[in-house]
Amino acid sequence: MDSVLNAMTTKTKAIYAKRLKDTDYNNLVQKRSVAEIASYLKNETYFKDSLEGINEKALHRGQLEIIIRNDLILRISKILRYAFGTNTSGISKAIVVQSEINMIMTVIRSFVVRDYDQIVAKLPVIIENQICFDMKALVACRSFDELLEVLKNTPYYNLVSKYTPKSDDDFDFVGIEQELHRFYYGMMQNYVRESFTGESREAIEQLFNTEVELDNISKIYRLKKYFGASPDVIKSLITPIYSRFSKKEIDDIIEHTDADHIFDRLMASSYKSYIKESNFLYIEHTTKMINYNMDRHQILFSSDPRLVLYAYMSLMGIEIENIIDIIEGVRYKVPVDQIKRMLIY
Repeated sequence: MDSVLNAMTTKTKAIYAKRLKDTDYNNLVQKRSVAEIASYLKNETYFKDSLEGINEKALHRGQLEIIIRNDLILRISKILRYAFGTNTSGISKAIVVQSEINMIMTVIRSFVVRDYDQIVAKLPVIIENQICFDMKALVACRSFDELLEVLKNTPYYNLVSKYTPKSDDDFDFVGIEQELHRFYYGMMQNYVRESFTGESREAIEQLFNTEVELDNISKIYRLKKYFGASPDVIKSLITPIYSRFSKKEIDDIIEHTDADHIFDRLMASSYKSYIKESNFLYIEHTTKMINYNMDRHQILFSSDPRLVLYAYMSLMGIEIENIIDIIEGVRYKVPVDQIKRMLIY
């Protein structure tokens, strides 16, 4: 068993070595359309397998985003198959839940923008067989009522049904997304408690709790900066998981710190060592940078295969966000230098 786990660690790190490099990002930011970006990913990077047989000239932004997200699921599925029979069931469940949430949000997004061409349902068999709803029925949904019918008898029905809109123009997209994220965080927290002990548990709890805490801080910033939300509303929308800030400190930020000074609170905390530059770009850039540096340390130096795989999942999630930022930047003709400043790698 130990030899299989060691080989799993080696395989994960080998796949990580194929990530997008500086040259790839420099080339991608020079592209002038989604089709050109898709063509580069198809012909010059490891995304070629997922894009094989697809006419990149006919792809639009939403479809490309779904393909690259599913590509990550495919890569992780290969690692899990490789380690079949080992203690990786929790990671497998996390991937299944991530896939389910991504599909549900994609369908709801299609209701909002009335664009059903972006719905692409192609998942590895090892994941698809564990999905708790009928995927074909989900993809065929064209209304919120149809979606709820598909989600009956699943854990998602009660989570999503409370956001049933009064009209087709009244979707609380953010509320549903946060509700589903809290469900995922709760599931992962239980998995960590049940599956890890000793130093490995301490390390993965730090990664996971940090990810949730920084997501909370990003939400606090946005809710204060752009919506003027009250402290009570903000507290209702964050996940009660803490890492380097105590509950008392987070409550103090919510109640007494204005949005423009939240970055200062980060720079005054122990997160400072994970922030490479002091020039504030935007809150998500800072929190992603912290997560990236912590995860990269684990994937380079940890020997626990589950911890390495978790760090890999997080790092590749950041890579996907980099690609999406490039797509959006090119789409809206953002200057190349400005796009590059947004990237974390």
